[in-house]
Amino acid sequence: HRLWTFKLRQGVKWHNLPPLNGRELVAADVKYCFEAYAKEGVQSFTFREIEGMETPDKYTLRVHLHTPNVLFPQAVAESVTVIFSREVLEEDGDLKKRLIGTGPYILKEHTRKVRVVLARNPDYFDKGRPYLDEYVILSTPDSATRLAAFRTGQSDILAVASLSEVETVRKTNPAAVVQAYKNVLTPFGVALAQDRPPFNDVRVRRAISMAIDRQKQVDTVYEGHGFVGWGVPYIYYQDAMPTAAQLGPYWQYRPAEAKKLLAEAGHAKGFETTLFYYEYFPQMTSQVQLVQQDLRKNLNIDVKITKLDYTTYYGRYVEGKWDGMSWGFQSGHAVGLDERTYQYMHSKSTKTFFRVNDPVIDELTTKLRQTPDRGDQRAITKKIVDREYDQVLRMWMPYDNGFLVFQPYVRNAAALAIRRTDAYGSPTIARVWLDK
Repeated sequence: HRLWTFKLRQGVKWHNLPPLNGRELVAADVKYCFEAYAKEGVQSFTFREIEGMETPDKYTLRVHLHTPNVLFPQAVAESVTVIFSREVLEEDGDLKKRLIGTGPYILKEHTRKVRVVLARNPDYFDKGRPYLDEYVILSTPDSATRLAAFRTGQSDILAVASLSEVETVRKTNPAAVVQAYKNVLTPFGVALAQDRPPFNDVRVRRAISMAIDRQKQVDTVYEGHGFVGWGVPYIYYQDAMPTAAQLGPYWQYRPAEAKKLLAEAGHAKGFETTLFYYEYFPQMTSQVQLVQQDLRKNLNIDVKITKLDYTTYYGRYVEGKWDGMSWGFQSGHAVGLDERTYQYMHSKSTKTFFRVNDPVIDELTTKLRQTPDRGDQRAITKKIVDREYDQVLRMWMPYDNGFLVFQPYVRNAAALAIRRTDAYGSPTIARVWLDK
């Protein structure tokens, strides 16, 4: 599994915009992107394992790896590894000014913090699609404004996290269609600077985890329509959603044991620390505050909270320019098993944002890459998550199962990724149509 051969779909064209002008996507384009990713940036860890590449013809790419990796195709198929335009990058010096791809829609307008307007791509390789002439994504941070837009027909799709929000919509829009769904992972958790005291002590991490009442967050913040939280999707190692007992003792709410353990670690009187976060949705602030209250009440840990704008938060978090705590994240629902394990947890990875540095995890995640049998993969993955929970390497927090609300005339829409029809390369965006 050191040599992988990829055959490209023929007839896929770049958007008909200069400087590409609708030319065909070929293997050399993919090779260029993989080489660029390997040079720098957060994706470099994925692509530095490439030893060499060749394009025997315009539709074939051969990739040689330094070491075997049976999960490599998953990594390069993820929507976060975008195939971008060489011409645009070389002309502009970056990809911030122009967005030219091969997808169902062409970027028509991007007004920062206002809206994105996408126009139908008539040359899309999936003939007949997309069905819509235009797709508009509104940037509306305020939940009340989003609700008002849906109620008055200014928007067609609304994502909400709680049942009470659904009932609020139904009072004025009884014909609205509601999808309730279940997530297989949580994207968010408390990240600790575990490369330094006091969080490099596993007793401190375990104490903090046991001092947090996760079920209370599920019951109050998400009104029971949520789950206590785990990082690696359970579908990779078992069939059913994990029970609280399966997550281990340190995921249970045991404040007395937590206090005793923190005292054993030399912090009987508690300590002060910091936590910064970005409010992805209103419930997140409530969660952060509940964590703050639990740690103060149960462990006398005084957490100073700072709410940041997204740009500041994202830069500080992924670059590791922080101490104490962060409300950390991982990619949502569009990455594979290798990203969930080796890339997010190996000590040498550029994506170990939770600062995981555990020799057992390194050994297991490396072994997983070299294991072709699916049954054996499940067994190794289970060992990885058991080790993660035992050492509290990533302290996942509850997340909502969520709801997606549609206007009654919306057809072919579904919450394939992060509640939206347009997220993480979801193909739904090309299939949506309006029955009116």
